[in-house]
Formats: sequence, structure tokens, C-alpha cells
Amino acid sequence: MLSIDLIHEAAEFLSGQVRETPVEHSPVLSDRLGVPVWFKLENLQVTGSFKARGALFSLSRIKANGIQHVATCSAGNHGKGVAWAATQLDMQASIFVPKGVDPVKYDAMKRMGVDVRRSDFIGYDDTERWAIAEAERLGLPFVSAYDDDDVMAANGGSVAMEIEHQVPDANTFVMPVGGGGHAGGFAFYMKHRNPESRIIVCQHKDSPGFLRSVEANEPVTELPGIKTLASGLEGGFGRKTWEVLKNRYDAIRLVSEEELKEAMRWMVDEHQIIMEGSSAASVAACLDPEFPIPDGPVVIFISGRNIARTSLIDVLSENG
Repeated sequence: MLSIDLIHEAAEFLSGQVRETPVEHSPVLSDRLGVPVWFKLENLQVTGSFKARGALFSLSRIKANGIQHVATCSAGNHGKGVAWAATQLDMQASIFVPKGVDPVKYDAMKRMGVDVRRSDFIGYDDTERWAIAEAERLGLPFVSAYDDDDVMAANGGSVAMEIEHQVPDANTFVMPVGGGGHAGGFAFYMKHRNPESRIIVCQHKDSPGFLRSVEANEPVTELPGIKTLASGLEGGFGRKTWEVLKNRYDAIRLVSEEELKEAMRWMVDEHQIIMEGSSAASVAACLDPEFPIPDGPVVIFISGRNIARTSLIDVLSENG
């Protein structure tokens, strides 16, 4: 089970193997919100996203049990992280991806020499169902991109530990949320350290798996597929992540596809930082005039930068 000890174990294992990514102050957002605002730049992580953390830690523990080949499903960043981790650990991986996976992520996985299989489905949940069945057919253990204690400990917990000493007075944390693998681990650690800290969950308004789970008071694990730049946010919520996050969040903010694009343009204009669509959810939420005024320093989680040049050009060339 997820625990503070497991988070410390993950952080110790990852030290020196992944980057301790920097934080960057945002003067514009600080003026806008009236408190210091910082970005945690996991888009500068080794594979271009925070997913390298959970992939390396979870695969290392699997290998310790004598397993050399794993299967997973990914919208792109987790798959890229698993591909990288497999090369680091001399393991094999079969990665199942939706048919609309960003070509930058797909090509990166292929270049690392792993087995990448594209599904016939647009949506993540349909692809994951197929991937689990294929993993069972192939006799391979399946590594969830989010619904896994090791993944939560590394993807969320180790990041929370870094932020704790980088911005020690921060009390509000804003993050994009898909299946909950980052948010679960992050909130578990941060609420343990400071129960008064505020966790702001940001989701795509057309695929809010966590919000639907809150409304149902149980994990809504599948949602209809949507076409979006924020593929990492699309789909249902995890069962394990639900048990962790359901009592450790403070607000849910929903953003539209157009707001994601506007946030991506804003980030380039104001900070000259490229981020992918999933990352943009947290920035878009903070740019919303109705975002609640925080009572202390804010850290916004920037989850990744992996976006195809053509997609980025399309976004930046639009008049927002």
C-alpha cells in the first residue's frame, strides 16, 4: 500500500537517476493572484515528463522479483517513461497506445527499441481494456500508468518532497489530473506533512474522471473517449488513486480545450516555456478570472513538454 515509507524509498531510489527539476517564479501570475506563484518544471525531466519517475521505480521493483518483461498502456508519457526505464534496467516492455497517440511520443518509444502496439481506439479506456487482455494473453505483468502504489509514490510523492524544500512556504498546489497517479501520491505526502495545505485538481471538462467519481462517491473507471491535446487527462479514474485522493483534495477546476490552448500560448508569451496539452490544465485554471484567491504561495505543476511540432504550431498560430 501507499505509505510515507514507500514515498521515501522511491525518492531515495530515484536520487541521481532522474532530475530534481527546478521551480520558476511567475511574476505575472503572482501579481494576478496576489501571492507568490511558482512552476514546478517536470517538463524538464529526462523523458520530457514526470512519468519517468514512476516508470523507473515500479520497473525496478518488478525486476527485483525476477521479471524481465512487462506490458503497459499509455497515452504517451508513461509509455515513454517505461521505454526509457526498460533500457536503464535492461528489461523488455510491450507498450499499448491509443491510435491517436502524439507522434512525438510514439516515435520516441520506437527509437528506444521497445515493442509498441497501436490500438484501433481513440480513447484511453478502450485501449487499456484491450492492452490488459493482450498482456494476459502474452503472459506479461501489466503496469498501470497511474493505479499503482509504486507509481503514486514516485510520480507524486517524490515530487512533493522536492517542492517541500524548494518552496517550503507553499500551501496551495495546482495540478492536472487524469487517472490520479501524480495527484494521489502528491496529496498523500503533502497532506501528511501539512494537513492545511490545499490541493487543487484540474481536469478537462469533457473527461473529468475524478469529478465523476466524486459525484458517484465511487471510482468511475471508464469514460467515453474524446479527441484532445490533453490526452493524458482523458479517461476514467483509478480505484487505488480514488481511495487515496477522495479525502485529500480541496477543489476541482474544469477547463475547456480552448482554455488549454490559450494557456499554452500564454506560457510561451510570458515564460518562453513549451508544455503539452495536459500540463496546460493547471495553468488554464489559474488564468481563469474565477480562480479562488489563495491565502499563501502557490506551486503549479507543469507535467510535460512532449508535443508534436505540427500540433504546437497549430496552437501557437491561432489567435486566442
